[in-house]
Amino acid sequence: MNITMSQTVRKAWAVATFAILAALLPREPAFANADQLAALKRMSVDELLNVEVTSVSRRGEGLRNAAAAIAVVTADDIRRSGATSVPEALRNVPGLHVARVNSSVWAVSSRGFSSVNSEKLLVLSDTRSIYTPLVSGVQWSIQDYLLADIERIEVIRGPGAALWGSNAVNGVINITTRSARDTHGQYLGAGAGGLEGYWLGARHGGETAGGKHFRVFGQFSDHESSRTLATATDDEWRMGHVGFRADWDGAGEDAWTVQGDAYTAQIGQLEPAVVVIGRDGATGRLRQDVTGGNILARLRRPTGENSELQLRAYYDYTHRDDPSFKDTLHTFDFDMQQRLTPSGRHEVIWGAAFRFMSNNDYGGEIFVLDPERSNDQLWSGFIQDRIRLTDAVELTLGTKLEHNDFSGFEVQPSARLAWAITPRQTVWSAVSRAVRVPTRFERDVNIDASDPTVDPVVRLLGNDDFDSERLVAYEAGYRWQPLENLSFDVAVFYNDYDRLASLELDTPFVDPQSGMTIIPVLNRNLTEARSRGAELLAEWQPTQAWRLAASYAALDLELESPGLDVNRGTWFDGATPRGQFSLRSQLGFSDRVEFGAQFRHHTRVRRTPLDPTGAGVGAYSSLDLRLGWRVSPEWQISLMGQNLLDEEHVEYGGITIRGAMERTAFLKAEWQRE
Repeated sequence: MNITMSQTVRKAWAVATFAILAALLPREPAFANADQLAALKRMSVDELLNVEVTSVSRRGEGLRNAAAAIAVVTADDIRRSGATSVPEALRNVPGLHVARVNSSVWAVSSRGFSSVNSEKLLVLSDTRSIYTPLVSGVQWSIQDYLLADIERIEVIRGPGAALWGSNAVNGVINITTRSARDTHGQYLGAGAGGLEGYWLGARHGGETAGGKHFRVFGQFSDHESSRTLATATDDEWRMGHVGFRADWDGAGEDAWTVQGDAYTAQIGQLEPAVVVIGRDGATGRLRQDVTGGNILARLRRPTGENSELQLRAYYDYTHRDDPSFKDTLHTFDFDMQQRLTPSGRHEVIWGAAFRFMSNNDYGGEIFVLDPERSNDQLWSGFIQDRIRLTDAVELTLGTKLEHNDFSGFEVQPSARLAWAITPRQTVWSAVSRAVRVPTRFERDVNIDASDPTVDPVVRLLGNDDFDSERLVAYEAGYRWQPLENLSFDVAVFYNDYDRLASLELDTPFVDPQSGMTIIPVLNRNLTEARSRGAELLAEWQPTQAWRLAASYAALDLELESPGLDVNRGTWFDGATPRGQFSLRSQLGFSDRVEFGAQFRHHTRVRRTPLDPTGAGVGAYSSLDLRLGWRVSPEWQISLMGQNLLDEEHVEYGGITIRGAMERTAFLKAEWQRE
């Protein structure tokens, strides 16, 4: 990729600005605080297995005994990896396929069905859903975080619907940010290089006289375009993001949190968001303007020695001004849950929630939803009983009950069993049911897929009778820590999918307005699928300063459809690599210098529904290196090298939307004072 003089100047200006600001800040003698340096050391393998997770049962529990295939990406993991985005931070989670399509588009999936929409993966930000009902999925480019403020990312591979509801089919990703109590002081950061262009970030936190902890932050990034030969357009993009968080103790033992974000972005596209073969779509310089914001409030109140009430409400606004359509979504969500201990062997969590979504979508000449405006509601409740059968065996039974305006009433139960054979060995198993509910695209679409002036007309129509996609999943796992510095985590699964989407021709009819013969194409629930696989994670800490982690995931996915399968949905059988391997090494040479290496190998993507040629993407290996130098307790400089094994490679996507991932370097400087 050629870098123009203006791009070079922008990068230099960004880093220079940061250097000038940092030079004006007062300094302390280097390494004046030995405790700060000790805190930088990597957690031991034993400490990692005892990290508290909340996504499996909506309560705190040790990762070692959780009855699910769960991985935790800690704040230290994110820092040491050199990740510049959440998808990059997820690359080494076993069983998770993470591939960069181009500068702004990612494909993130769990246990198959890889796509740029992540449609069978529920993603939460501090328990706020960021899953869009328009096309099922997540727009990863706008999930913009000041990475230094992320406490951890919990990843469940497999269904999480019994607690989190519909669309938590193949997994749940819960991004948890740090409490404002833990972010006092100032933070400044800047970076430049590669596809990331340049980045600037700042944060200020403290405590008021009234005992309220707070932080405010802002960041801006300007990303370069990926290299592609398939199109004359570019996909460079930029984004600005500001936000705040406040945490404080109220009356009694109440704990309050209020947080909010606002962002704006201009995202380049390599092709229009909506393409109909044979019809002219959006042309010219393709740019999508995205704006949004949210505010969330949460109250935690103890109601007994081992019980708690939690209330949470949020409002979320997103607007996309795309060359093919304009989409605005307002979401209001209220959630209540209570944890009770009716007896020594039972712990019950129950709750109820209501969500209201108001969506306006104004299409262009090609993309049309009918009606343009839709107001949809989601009512839900859940109950879970965690039963201690013996001191070593726990059985967790639960279900989610929902009613939505797309598919009606849904029941999503699960049963999970965990047996702590010894303090260092745990066996678990689970059976779960989950659903993916239809989207506005599947229910309300009205697109002429052929020339509307030539009789007959092929028309893609919404189907009110299109039902939810269903999964019954069977899982088992084993965690073993034979030594203090060595652990193994194995998970196996068998998934049985039913009523998956398939585009099919329907009975022709005559349009009473135009007199044209219409050949309708509808989404129907005709496809079935079965998948099986295994995931392995091994962690070894030869010395206190050196930790190694190796993971491998194997997947076999089969899809069958008795219909025409116009959308090539059965091609998802090849859309995820059958094998993925990663090896990480993190080494601290001293209290000042640390070195990290990440190697990944993905077998080939045989074919995807996105690419009608069926060409797929070849296997590839990649190596990322990071060298970190802690100049003082406040200053840290990092140099990252990415994709070092080849000049460039393609990771995912159809020919017209994918860009090459080139060998690059990224330099990052951070200053922080508490």
